[in-house]
Amino acid sequence: MPGFRTALANAAAGCDVAAARLEAAGRRLGEAAFQTPVDPALLAAERQISDAAAASAAQLRTDPELLHAGQVVLHEGLRFPLLVPFGASGHLATSVDAREEGVAALVRGAVLHLLAHREPGRLRVVGVDITTLGATFAPLRPLADAGVIEAVATDARGAADAVTAAETQVAEHIAGRRDDRLLLAIASLGQAPKSLIDRVDALARSGLAHGVTVLACGLPDLPQATVMHAVAGHVEVSNPPSAPISRGERLAAPVAWPEASDPSYLAGEAQRLAERARAAATLTFADLIPAAPESGDPSDGLEVLIGRDAAGPVRLRFDDATPHWLIGGRTGGGKTVFLLDVLYGLASRYAPSDLALFLLDFKEGVSFTEFIPTERDTTYIPHARAVGVESDREYGLAVLRTLNEEMTRRSTVMKRYGVASFAALRRHESFPRIVCVADEFQVLLAGNDRVASEAVALLENLARKGRSYGVHLVLASQTISGIEALWAKKDSIFGQFPLRVALPGARTVLEHNNDAAGRISLGQVVINPEGGAAGADRVARFPNSDTEIMLRLREQLRVSHADSGPPRVFFGYLPVHFEQTLPGERQASRALLGREVSLRLDAAGVDLDRRPGRHLAILGSDHVGGETLEAAAASLAAKAPPGQSLWGVDFTGHANLQDISYRIRPEEFAAKLAEVPDDTLILGWGLDAASLDMKGQKALRDLLRTGPARGVHFLGWWRIYRRFLDDIGGTSGREDVACALVLNLPGGELTSHFGQQFQHWSPRSGRALLIDRHADTGGGKLIVPFSRPDTDGDLPGQTPRSGATEREFS
Repeated sequence: MPGFRTALANAAAGCDVAAARLEAAGRRLGEAAFQTPVDPALLAAERQISDAAAASAAQLRTDPELLHAGQVVLHEGLRFPLLVPFGASGHLATSVDAREEGVAALVRGAVLHLLAHREPGRLRVVGVDITTLGATFAPLRPLADAGVIEAVATDARGAADAVTAAETQVAEHIAGRRDDRLLLAIASLGQAPKSLIDRVDALARSGLAHGVTVLACGLPDLPQATVMHAVAGHVEVSNPPSAPISRGERLAAPVAWPEASDPSYLAGEAQRLAERARAAATLTFADLIPAAPESGDPSDGLEVLIGRDAAGPVRLRFDDATPHWLIGGRTGGGKTVFLLDVLYGLASRYAPSDLALFLLDFKEGVSFTEFIPTERDTTYIPHARAVGVESDREYGLAVLRTLNEEMTRRSTVMKRYGVASFAALRRHESFPRIVCVADEFQVLLAGNDRVASEAVALLENLARKGRSYGVHLVLASQTISGIEALWAKKDSIFGQFPLRVALPGARTVLEHNNDAAGRISLGQVVINPEGGAAGADRVARFPNSDTEIMLRLREQLRVSHADSGPPRVFFGYLPVHFEQTLPGERQASRALLGREVSLRLDAAGVDLDRRPGRHLAILGSDHVGGETLEAAAASLAAKAPPGQSLWGVDFTGHANLQDISYRIRPEEFAAKLAEVPDDTLILGWGLDAASLDMKGQKALRDLLRTGPARGVHFLGWWRIYRRFLDDIGGTSGREDVACALVLNLPGGELTSHFGQQFQHWSPRSGRALLIDRHADTGGGKLIVPFSRPDTDGDLPGQTPRSGATEREFS
């Protein structure tokens, strides 16, 4: 504004001599200087200055680099605004802190000024107000709620974190990772240690050029700052902007602090700026979908847009620097929505040949049903290779085993090509990157049993080696504290998870001295790439998911990649039926009993060949035992070889014997055991009620020992375990029945007959333990036993996809 500067220079030239006289009089009279007679020439010059300032004040206040910091006080009530360089052009400091109301008004005005003159999202504000416990920033609460004021520290630890955040801003600006600005607004610092003040001084020296502006109240020695000194009755300004009315480094006129703004004005302006920031920071779910779908190259990592923060769009990566993520948040905190944002963003950016998803949900929820086909909606995400909905721990364990096996396979291929990184491997073969998401993963590690210990070992191996082979983990939970199985491995596992994502209510994914998750609201998330360390946080806002867009994307991907087929799905809450088996799963002389809780979800059963002991005992009072035996009969009848017959006896009165070719009356059972012809399968329901006498027990034991050699096999359901042991002769008949399906019997009861390796078994509804002495090397197989379709209470609209075609990783 050359007009104002010219007028100011002319007026100042006219008052130069008079000002010198005033200065001399001030030295003689001290604070009474303005009470002495004033030279008329000085008054005339001051009027010129005041008029020129008043005429140009409105224009000057629009300059984003000039802050209205008070009023320059002249004679006869003449005043004009004190405008100091601030923002990218200068820091500001005062000799007193915000306990002085004028200083508090200065702080609020400075925050509003910078926010009003910068594009939304281009300025971050971090406050410190120890002495007044945050009261200085209280009128600006809407800005804090909107995340524009990221934090207001009210204690020494918080002050140190605020300074750390500013130092991180400088480091990221130098590295080229940020181009926004941070305002470190220190309203009061209390009895701060010298080390902290030294850090603030260092920030002031380097901050202007690297994205940090400091407003330091109570720190009058701040380098490269305009300093306002409180002197009795007025304020003196050091290092003012170059102006003709200055004397060396001090303004040659007193200054008054800014007047406190009307509370309604502060609230209204803060609300306006907060709403503007929210509008600018709001992304829709559609914004997460790239303009060019499936165009990403996974060689050097995966990248996904998840939201926006004060610096603009926030993108997260799976790469060597952040190979694994740890996500925390309370129930209702938005964890499911955030995961959907991430996974749909990845699926739209990368092709199924470049990205494979393994999704596990260990608690009641429907978050991952958005990726799979159902009877109501046949669309799916082809990137998903396996999905567990309300997964069993054993299913999660099976997925971890598969991922470890895949790492071993990739290691062999890498050695063949002489490469040591996934990016180098991709130059030879197009392996996809793998992302495994486990929601409420702490359920997998609950307790201190065999499943938990093996899961911890597998997780540790994946966490340490995964980055080299393109395998990435996302572990999400409400809390990771109190997991007994992690006591000795917590640091070795979570030390490999540098990226921490904290939603509202998260307590344990960030370091104990980092309470950033407690200061955010629903729809916001704390991103911390430094293992949760205080001062390394970014607060971003992420969008809600959009059902229509997700449906459209699933349909588009399903059509584009029809050859991929749907994922395998394990519905932990659904029973299974023999009618759902595929023709290829039904084999001669194989009794099908259910589905394995494994990645492949294969049909589980026992082979009735001519090896000794090839019989089956179903043990436990659960009524599903009888229904499973019916399924075994159906599977054997469907593939019965010529000449084989099925005999059946029912002591319960409720069995469905439609697949039985010859029905034995209960009272004839003992006698029939001694005259069973070759190639006969005998099935019995409720055999504990048979009450076999010694002769009947001997006939049964003889049949068990000699039957397999002539094609005779026995399949029986005993509801009372002790009766089973008595009927087969206890330990002497241990090897005569090689196969057992255990229902609601605790593991402690099994050990004396089946061995100590089964003591871990804990019965639960809808699950059974399949033991085959000729095949098991460990503790048996967990299966979902077949039940009757008409009595199980299936949920409508849900169909298990256990028969999906196997899909390779490459």
